[in-house]
Amino acid sequence: MTQDTVRFALFSEVFAALAHPKRLEIIHILESGEYTAGTLVERTGLSKANVSQHVGILKARGLVYCEKRGTYCYYRLTSPEVLRACESVRQLILGQMAGVTEAHRQLAHVTPLVRRGRDGKR
Repeated sequence: MTQDTVRFALFSEVFAALAHPKRLEIIHILESGEYTAGTLVERTGLSKANVSQHVGILKARGLVYCEKRGTYCYYRLTSPEVLRACESVRQLILGQMAGVTEAHRQLAHVTPLVRRGRDGKR
């Protein structure tokens, strides 16, 4: 296995962890600080088991850290780079949407082609 293969496999694992809307929502929540699983349950509307599963995936990929304090685990992002990566993808999507919107605007001004039948009528 080459270094590039290993590197791309690691990239793929991180992107896979980010490929779920609820995990992105958890990252968005953790942007403002650290929270317990109970707070994440309240904020996301997920069950405790689902929050645990999603946070476990984010932890396994090194995106979220858990700090034990007594009987509670406080979750936080491991790095501001997590947010920067999400913002980069958001900017990419916004750029694509702007291109599609511009294409739709241009198409609205195109005169539609009208097919004529064999008799020359519309």
